[in-house]
Amino acid sequence: MSSDQDNHVAPALDYEVGDRRPPKLSQFKKGVAGNPNGRPKGSVDLRTRVARQLREIVTVTRNGRAVKMPKADLIALQIVESAAKGDLKAAVLALRLDDEAAVAVSKASSEEAFELPNQENLRFILNRLNGLVGESE
Repeated sequence: MSSDQDNHVAPALDYEVGDRRPPKLSQFKKGVAGNPNGRPKGSVDLRTRVARQLREIVTVTRNGRAVKMPKADLIALQIVESAAKGDLKAAVLALRLDDEAAVAVSKASSEEAFELPNQENLRFILNRLNGLVGESE
């Protein structure tokens, strides 16, 4: 016998290696985690971090008064105010977000009666603004 054959372990007689049947030595062991150094408990992804930041309360001055509001509300307020001042891209974004919110609300509460004012007019304005933004670019 050569030394190569001495190191080889004979397979079990009742188990045949083949398609989808790896050798017993290379199979996962029972009770042993597949990735013992995996994701640590308590770690958070980027989406969770952004959501936390958007919920954070900040103090802003509006009309000479200090007002506390979540950062998400502040961002929404800034988008709508920019749109009202004539920023076409902000207007397109605001109308798109409003349209998506209407769809989400209608899916979430089908039994509740919730209507946004005049969806056809909002879509018409959105299409016109998209045309104007497309011409200016």
